[in-house]
Amino acid sequence: MATSFGVQNTFLTPDVIAREALLILENNIVAPQVMSSSATAEYTGAKVGDTIRIRRPAFFGVDTFSDSAGSATSVKIQDAVETSVNLQIEKHFDVSFEVSSKELAFAVDDFNERLLRPAMSALSQKIDEYALSKMVDLGGLAEADFAAPNSLADMAAIVEKMNNQKIPMTNRKMIVSPAMQSALFSIEEFVRANFRGAATSPVEEASLGRFMGMDLLMSQTLPIHTVGNALAKSNIDLVGAANANLSEGATTVAVKQLAQTGSIVTSGANQNDQIAAGDTLRITYDDGVIRDHAVTSAATITTGVVNVQITPGLYGIVADAVDASSGGYTGINKVVSADNVISVIGGSSSVLSYTVGAAFHPSAFQMVFVPQPNPMGPGTSSSTVNYNGMSLRVMQTYDHLRKRDLISVDCLVGAAAVDGRLGVRVPSTGG
Repeated sequence: MATSFGVQNTFLTPDVIAREALLILENNIVAPQVMSSSATAEYTGAKVGDTIRIRRPAFFGVDTFSDSAGSATSVKIQDAVETSVNLQIEKHFDVSFEVSSKELAFAVDDFNERLLRPAMSALSQKIDEYALSKMVDLGGLAEADFAAPNSLADMAAIVEKMNNQKIPMTNRKMIVSPAMQSALFSIEEFVRANFRGAATSPVEEASLGRFMGMDLLMSQTLPIHTVGNALAKSNIDLVGAANANLSEGATTVAVKQLAQTGSIVTSGANQNDQIAAGDTLRITYDDGVIRDHAVTSAATITTGVVNVQITPGLYGIVADAVDASSGGYTGINKVVSADNVISVIGGSSSVLSYTVGAAFHPSAFQMVFVPQPNPMGPGTSSSTVNYNGMSLRVMQTYDHLRKRDLISVDCLVGAAAVDGRLGVRVPSTGG
């Protein structure tokens, strides 16, 4: 992409403005720098409200090969269970402003500085606010004491959580809030590791360098989660058990006997209280690993069984792909047995809400910019520019009634956490 069109008295056409706008957007926006956008080119022509399907890898079990005498078969043939998740094109963002013929005759640098750069700054902030809100759907929760990480031990615990979830070691990212950034600056080793010269762009300003195997960036637009009243009323997590065997890939978990422990011991203590979307289900798997899952929709606690929707779906491979109780391999692994412990965690009467930062691999997310067509109506000049997974459309229209030129810059965007296994939420009650 060209980086300068600085010719004096250049007439600013939609094509020139679009290329400059996309360049400015790229230098200001955070989300596309840390989220995968590989699916963008596949969905040209989509519109707001359209839902597209993003494929996830198939689930497979791993068996130990045996060719012992008398064995009926040495290899167990598995059905490929390929799953997918929905990604909705949710947002059509627009920035429109009036321009005069004099301003359209500016040198590009002057036009950028006075009009285009402020417009793109506002647009980038809105896109980041939307896309980064999807971090609440990551599976892991590195809760510690819910304070911003401010020690090597805190950061090491986040890395350990990522390792336990088997998140790829390469290209790890971490997004923090301003309060988290301040806490990180109290870590002497972090400051020494990231001492460097002046930054060259707003995205560079947001970059905190690389530390403990992660590229760290700061964003001012991170989501805030408010816990459900079932947790807000208590000083302790809610503890229950799986109502039945659960298979790999399941996104609905039936939990029985969900209650507070300690001073309240009856299963009805929290009846009619809510588990909120964004709370966390902590599940003990058959392989001995305890894994976290984000709740995706509110659920009401009853004295019986409560069905909780979660993301990501259940995962993890048990030692033997054959569930002996079923009489043979069924195509999907049982990963959680009935009566395994399941807890609702993530808040208390002293932790009612927190800012959600995150540590993750870019493949945890998919962000889609949909290239838009030129308008069919007369009197409008337009240009759509695509670059590096992003797409912007610029339209220039003359308003005959008010005798003015209008410039509109818009984009069509969808984002989702398509694989919550690849990320860990990092909460901070300090903002």
